[in-house]
Amino acid sequence: MEWPIFNKPLSIPEQAGLILLFSLNINNYLYICKTVFVPHIISHMDKYTHYSREDLISEIERLKMKQAEGGSISSSNKMMVNMIVLRKTISDVLSLLLSTNDEAVIDKALLHILHFFDVERVYIGIFDEQSSIVDFTHEVTSEGIISMREDLLRQLSKDDIPWWIDQIKAGKDIIIYDTAKMPSVAAAEQHLLKLQDVLSLLALPVSSEGRVYGFIGLDSVRKYSNWNALDIENLRVLANIVSIAIEREHAQHIMEHSANLMLKSEAKFRIIFEKLSLGVELYDIDGTLLDLNDADLEIFGTTRESAIGINMFQNPNIPEWVNHKLKNGEDVTFTLDYSFHSIKDTQYYATAITDREKHLQVTGITLKDWQNKIFGYLYIVLDDTENYRKAEEKRERDNELIRVKEADKLKSAFLANMSHEIRTPLNAIVGFSDIVAETQDEDEKKEYLEIIHKNNDLLLHLIDDILDFSKIESGTLDYHISEMNIKEICEEVFLASSLKMKPEVKLVFDKELPSIRLKTDPQRVMQVISNFVNNAIKFTEKGSITISYKREGNYLRVNVQDTGIGISEDDRKRIFERFIKINEFKQGTGLGLTISRTIIESLNGAIGVDSVKGSGSTFWFTLPLE
Repeated sequence: MEWPIFNKPLSIPEQAGLILLFSLNINNYLYICKTVFVPHIISHMDKYTHYSREDLISEIERLKMKQAEGGSISSSNKMMVNMIVLRKTISDVLSLLLSTNDEAVIDKALLHILHFFDVERVYIGIFDEQSSIVDFTHEVTSEGIISMREDLLRQLSKDDIPWWIDQIKAGKDIIIYDTAKMPSVAAAEQHLLKLQDVLSLLALPVSSEGRVYGFIGLDSVRKYSNWNALDIENLRVLANIVSIAIEREHAQHIMEHSANLMLKSEAKFRIIFEKLSLGVELYDIDGTLLDLNDADLEIFGTTRESAIGINMFQNPNIPEWVNHKLKNGEDVTFTLDYSFHSIKDTQYYATAITDREKHLQVTGITLKDWQNKIFGYLYIVLDDTENYRKAEEKRERDNELIRVKEADKLKSAFLANMSHEIRTPLNAIVGFSDIVAETQDEDEKKEYLEIIHKNNDLLLHLIDDILDFSKIESGTLDYHISEMNIKEICEEVFLASSLKMKPEVKLVFDKELPSIRLKTDPQRVMQVISNFVNNAIKFTEKGSITISYKREGNYLRVNVQDTGIGISEDDRKRIFERFIKINEFKQGTGLGLTISRTIIESLNGAIGVDSVKGSGSTFWFTLPLE
């Protein structure tokens, strides 16, 4: 590349030395010249090594006057003058940008740049990414040069200057020595430049944080300019300084625009905030409550003085996952069963509501600025307690209706089943009574009498179940509490049930078990154990049925274990319900276990069954010893 201030082309290392000139003092620069530049330049600059600051300033003024009078000066002297003038220009621009908030500060800075480069026009273009346009926001011109910015250079689209925009956005410098020799792809740009009488131009990208957002350009109108590396780097240094002011101006415009919007919306927001029927709570970035509306005060039964200043992240009713999502910048919507007991216990805030729970619909919103940084939070609260209560009441009515219909169906099935269950033993009793009267064989009579006796017991048991169930339904089932020995009760059931056992089934009871005494209803306890044993006899074809009991803390536990068919998981869940029969082919009312559960629960105990299908069952109950 040719450097006009020298008599010969400079190599790359020599050009690098010139670029370093901008950030080094004169002595450092002369040292680089000694190690990089050609000897004829070094010899001319050695004499400045020991100059004082005043000597240098005097020498520069002398050289400038000589140059102004038409005298010639050496290349090394030209370079030193360039360096000092650049430093002065940088100093002037920085002072201007840092010392004033004048709206025209950027234009004033551009005037310094215009004089430094001795051109006729300096301008700045800014890209608007949202609307895909470029706008020449600033322009200064020398005396006698007409600005055509308002006529030609405002709001240009990519279609107007496609080549220019592509070059700049790609981070490339635009260096044109002669606009008449521009490439054919730049025809649109060439036309615009011709309208402005531009002969040469230099434009560089302006970027921030690695993103090109515009450019700065120089136009030479009166003469052709042979832009060199020194010009380019000089402009780049000055462009970097001016870009700071551009960013500050952009930030100020954003702030002013935001302030205007806030002023316009403040009145509307305040009206909405206060009159909204939903509760609204405004928190800062730390979760401290800044403001809330009247609807919110009513929902939580508190006052503004008590609520302001509480921290949202310490609310005992808010789940931790909600706080986590909000802190991570995620909005959330959730239902909340809001307990005022926990508010009172933790003294989170003072409230007039102390013994209730409210059902709320809550939306949590993170407030973010234009850089997507969180600066606060907003809770919007809907008190849905009344609707929830009505829904619960309707659900309860519906469930009750279902229960009534189900009970009617079960009762109908029960009555149909009872007619069959009662008729079966009655038919046996009547039929075999007639046969007994007619037969003469004593063995046959004995057999028939056993059948009659068995059906009498079955019929009596059916009637007892029906009567007990009727008393339970009417709430008149009687209990007679007295002291009893569980060992005696189990022995009595064991003796009574031994006569009912099937040939291949053994009834087991360990008579060596210790006596355990408790106060309860002995007849009802015997009834429950008998129900357990009778059910075990029905469903056990071989093996054993074992009656046992033991102390568990302050409770007595009684077990009836069999090796029968077992019970499936689905049947275990409903086996203690009314009219439930696991096997429809077995005789019975389906009320025995329901009655047993009612008895045990009325005696402050618990009842249950442990079973695996095909592996037998263990029915059990517990009763308090004290």
